[in-house]
Amino acid sequence: MEFAPKEPSSLEEAGLIESQIEQLVLKILYYRGDLYGQDLADAIGLRFSVIQDIVETLKLKHHIQVRRSLGMGTVGAVLGLTEAGRILTREMLEAGQYAGAAPVPLSQYTEQVRRQRPLEGWLTKAALTNALKGMVITEQVLSQVGPAISSGKSMLVYGKPGDGKSYLIESLNNLEGAPVFVPHAIDCQGTIVRVFDPVYHERITEDDEHAGSVVGGERSYDRRWVKCRRPFIVTGGELTLDMLDLRYNATSKVYEAPFQLKANNGIYLIDDFGRQLAAPAEVLNRWIIPMERRVDYLSFMTGGKMTAPFEAFLVFSTNLKPEDLGDEAFLRRIQYKLLLRGPAMNEFMHIFENVCVARKLPYQRQDLEAFVDKNYRQCGRAYRRCHPRDLLTHAVNRIHFEKLPYELTAQVLERAFESCFVQDEAEQTPEHAVIAVTSRPVLKPCAEYWQERLKNTGTQFGKLALLAAFRDSGGSYRDAAAARLYEAAELSATLATMHVAAFRQWLSMQLEKQNRDLTNYLSTSEGRVAFLSHGMRGLGATLTPEDAEPVEKQLFHNDLATLLSSISQNRQNDTDEPGLIQRIA
Repeated sequence: MEFAPKEPSSLEEAGLIESQIEQLVLKILYYRGDLYGQDLADAIGLRFSVIQDIVETLKLKHHIQVRRSLGMGTVGAVLGLTEAGRILTREMLEAGQYAGAAPVPLSQYTEQVRRQRPLEGWLTKAALTNALKGMVITEQVLSQVGPAISSGKSMLVYGKPGDGKSYLIESLNNLEGAPVFVPHAIDCQGTIVRVFDPVYHERITEDDEHAGSVVGGERSYDRRWVKCRRPFIVTGGELTLDMLDLRYNATSKVYEAPFQLKANNGIYLIDDFGRQLAAPAEVLNRWIIPMERRVDYLSFMTGGKMTAPFEAFLVFSTNLKPEDLGDEAFLRRIQYKLLLRGPAMNEFMHIFENVCVARKLPYQRQDLEAFVDKNYRQCGRAYRRCHPRDLLTHAVNRIHFEKLPYELTAQVLERAFESCFVQDEAEQTPEHAVIAVTSRPVLKPCAEYWQERLKNTGTQFGKLALLAAFRDSGGSYRDAAAARLYEAAELSATLATMHVAAFRQWLSMQLEKQNRDLTNYLSTSEGRVAFLSHGMRGLGATLTPEDAEPVEKQLFHNDLATLLSSISQNRQNDTDEPGLIQRIA
């Protein structure tokens, strides 16, 4: 690889000093525990021959020791910290906790970024068309986008919401290009700044990842760097100005590179430009020097400055009008401007068909044409590139929900349109609407329902009286509340059966138990009202089920008369309502 960073054969070539490597050796052993000499070198990203003398010096100082050896020298020995080494390392961690690959000096980083600039004329029309193959795009837009990307400077993409601005820029990530090398960290005057970020940098795995890892062996590039695809970073409305400067981690005492530094040799998209908490003028003002001079000035907490290369293709995407973002002087510094207009009708139809094909959704072109003519051309609705995707998403969801055949029909498309767009509230209310037929909810059996209702009745005679109360003059049983849940025939049959069962249950009780049960019932307000309303003869007839045997009816009447006479004698002096039983009898 022509611009791959060459692996250093000495500390001088690496641009580092012994104290930096000493600290990394101790910190790595502190965090990772005992390591083979070669594994320690791999963690630092340098050949073992480069760090060998430093390891030997630390052994002589009794900061590290050999735990065991394979007989191949220190490179094959297992190294670990001594107690003195642990104490010294803890002191070092107070100043900074970085324990990764050795940093790359800022000067070497700057040189490498400059070398990784795309060559002039690197982008061809065929390559750009291939990257945008998933998008319906006109020749005019293609001719505007191509030179802007090829320049690698800056571009403003503006237009109405939903016309594919973000999709267009994100598709540029499909461009085939040479890989780039991103350092794990850079060193600026003894300060560590992390650069490689697995969230934004896609590592390219080398076949010779561990090739040449023996002493003196040569690897294809310096392992303090990570071979990656060209980065593509997107920030939106969450972007604040402090995110564009070095961020200090108070815990690790290490700086994190800002987005534009991580995006070097790639694309940095600021989406929804103008929607950030900072004013557009403030954001643009932040980019004046980087866009003009291709350098960026970053600040340390101590007040010092770091001059870093700025080689990211900076793209602003916005729904706002350019004149609302800043004055002419600001906009002049953005090299290219692209107005992404809404699609023409033939573009819109092409997008519709492409989305149908992508979803493997069968359709009839005449249905699409009729739909577009009715809902767009005739009413003057603007075409938006996002509409076909949104409409077909709604259509597919409806097809799945209603278990319809998997095809796009005119009816499905119209109903998708209704749920996708805000309707005019002033439209006339339809005279007739189709009511959905819904099944009754799953209910417990009717008998179980009534058993639960009878639980609140404390006496057997009370249950008998309650069930009898639902019988009408025609002999059927009715209840308004239960009628909303059960069919009338089922409800009447269930109550009739339960009435007979309650009647026979009361008859089967011993006379003494019947006496207590009836006495308890008469003590309730329901019992007193029932006896006063019907009298003994009337109540007996009311409570007796029609399906009861003649013998059962006579027995019930005799038992009831006997019990009332007994209760009358026992309660003549202390009844709550004197004379009640006598009046009933």
